[in-house]
Amino acid sequence: MEFPDGLLDLYLTNIGEPADNQLRIIVAEGLLGEPTKIDFDGVDLGEGRPIILTDAGRCYELRWDNYVAYAVRNESFWKAEPSEPSCINMLERRFNSAFLRYVSETTFADDEYPGPLEHWSLTTLNHCVDVVSVGPPRVVPSGSRN
Repeated sequence: MEFPDGLLDLYLTNIGEPADNQLRIIVAEGLLGEPTKIDFDGVDLGEGRPIILTDAGRCYELRWDNYVAYAVRNESFWKAEPSEPSCINMLERRFNSAFLRYVSETTFADDEYPGPLEHWSLTTLNHCVDVVSVGPPRVVPSGSRN
């Protein structure tokens, strides 16, 4: 299964290691809720539609059977790299990134062992996850957000 293209309202709902050095991430698609009046500190900001998680949203499980490193950042503190293209998909491969350089400088992993390194970037509404591995994740539909 392919991860969907485009910009989606995804929430990271679960991240963990089901076995040593395996990484499992579950993301759930948020859907637009009912229009709601927005009032902030006594100022009427009109109506908005919250993004909510429901059973109607799609869930995806991403699995790396082996990884070199991963990091999770609060999306509020994300900063684009000068050479980084604009995000057009929630899951993208990055080239010559600061995270890939960091992993190269702080581990002995290289293109010879364990193999050609790839940086995968997953962007969700509240989190940015960076994974360095020797290949892309397997993507499977997930019936659960856990």
